[in-house]
Amino acid sequence: MGLDQGYIIMEPALLLLLTAVYFDIALFKQRDPGLFEKVFRFSVWRTVFMLLLIVTVLLFSKDIQEDLPLLVLLLVLPVYLLRRSRFVKSVEWGDGREVKTLLSSALGVAIVWGYGVMAFDLFTSGIAGLAQGAISEMGDLILSALFSSFLIICLVYQSSRRFSDRGFLTNVGLRKGHCSWIRAFWAPAALGLSFALLSSYIGLSRPVQPETPLNEVLGTTQSFSLILGFLFLAVCIAPLVEEIVFRGYFFHVIKEWLGGRKALYIIAMTFAFLHVGQYWGDWPAIAIVLGLGFTLTILRATTGTTLASVVTHYVYNGSVTVLPIIIMAITNPAYFEYSAYYSYHDAQTKEALLKKSIAAQPDLADAYNDLAWLYAQEGKNLDDAVVLIEKALSYAPQYSPYLDTKAEVLEKLGRYR
Repeated sequence: MGLDQGYIIMEPALLLLLTAVYFDIALFKQRDPGLFEKVFRFSVWRTVFMLLLIVTVLLFSKDIQEDLPLLVLLLVLPVYLLRRSRFVKSVEWGDGREVKTLLSSALGVAIVWGYGVMAFDLFTSGIAGLAQGAISEMGDLILSALFSSFLIICLVYQSSRRFSDRGFLTNVGLRKGHCSWIRAFWAPAALGLSFALLSSYIGLSRPVQPETPLNEVLGTTQSFSLILGFLFLAVCIAPLVEEIVFRGYFFHVIKEWLGGRKALYIIAMTFAFLHVGQYWGDWPAIAIVLGLGFTLTILRATTGTTLASVVTHYVYNGSVTVLPIIIMAITNPAYFEYSAYYSYHDAQTKEALLKKSIAAQPDLADAYNDLAWLYAQEGKNLDDAVVLIEKALSYAPQYSPYLDTKAEVLEKLGRYR
């Protein structure tokens, strides 16, 4: 790809943001061409000045791919948002529940949310740069997720009032309505559990977990409180927020605009696309997220309530967090005990547990790596450690944690070259 992982995470959000701006402009042009030309007209000198400023910054940039999105954020979007606000206040929209009115409001939600999240990330990155260690990668991820969730819910709450006068829960489909409990709760719960079982099976059946941006962030922290905070967000907050936003709000708008079938495809694909950055490099995980996105949206479309997709999403996120631990405890109790009680075991106990784990599951690359690392730290059985780490690398030749272990072992052997 030639892109660093930070840019991969940024790229989907930026692309969707620019897509929303494109459709927003097209809608404004269609609604009132004369007013659009008046409000959004750029003088030649202003255009030249902005282009020169962008080019100047890029000339001194160390990484154009990283800095270009920030330039769009800092220079273009604020100007567009100010002129957009002026246009919306000046144009005659008619009935607040008209399709074009709903669409314009939804595009505004997407643009303001995208701008807000990118600006917040830039702000926290600046703090982290000025005060080294003030915000860890995991802390930054949690803060960004909290801010993002709060902002989008506030925007959706305000905008969804155009749907009806029956309240927020009704407008985003969170009431059961006439749907039976089987269709609204039990069947969705079974679907969520099925997806979690499939995901857990795929994850545990692989010799090594692929390196993804999300796994790298999770691997940077040893803070138990931060890990608990991340799990709370993933299990308790994310399912509800994502369902309100995707299946509750945007599904309704796109269904009114293009019909139910196109809304299903657009929402499911967008949901998967926004998760690609987290799981980049883990193609089975991306495929599961895509399938889950379609399932959640089909539930919303067929039951008429967002409650069904909320149940599936909660069961999936909760189960996929717990099931791998349960399955590991059953299928490889030695490695489970080694991982769960790592800090309480001495080196001799760890060695015994890892050997039992390898005997029970000969294709578990992490066990070979862990035992090689243990020998390197203890300074013993170094020739065996070389064999063990080579075995781990045979499953994942470019996996950086395994390469680090190999370097440690070779250093202890004095083989610096």
